[in-house]
Amino acid sequence: MAKLKKLPKFVKLVKPEKQVKNKFDVKAFAEVAAKAAALPKELGAFIESVEDGEGVSSYFWAANQPGYVGWRWAVTVAQLDPTSEPTLCEVALIAGEDALAAPKWVPWSERLADYQELQAELEKQAALDAEEAALKESDEDTEDESEDETEDETEDETEEELSVADSEVSEETEK
Repeated sequence: MAKLKKLPKFVKLVKPEKQVKNKFDVKAFAEVAAKAAALPKELGAFIESVEDGEGVSSYFWAANQPGYVGWRWAVTVAQLDPTSEPTLCEVALIAGEDALAAPKWVPWSERLADYQELQAELEKQAALDAEEAALKESDEDTEDESEDETEDETEDETEEELSVADSEVSEETEK
């Protein structure tokens, strides 16, 4: 007589909601597996079952986990014929169509090429900005020089006017 092995502590046994009779109720079997994998209240409503191939089916339940909106529990079961015992293949939490998922992976070479292209554009823009700033400075210097020349001319004219006025005043005082 075969000796029964004791199950590890981390395995939790969950009784199905429906009693399985002579034929195996594969959906109930899959539900038990999903409940064993999910924490209490994480397994939502049944969504659908998909025939993956000959004797292999996947069953899907909504995931009621915070942060996993649009995700679902998937249980894949194999059963060769209706009278044979089903075999559990896989239990997984997978992203549904509306789930928030990471963007598609881009190879490093493409990301590096994009980065190098961006750096070249930034360098060109910096060079243009530097040229523009240099032109503005030279324009301002030219304006400052013309203002200085105008001020010098104004000062010269003022000095001439003063000297003429002084000479007129001195002529009048001599008379």
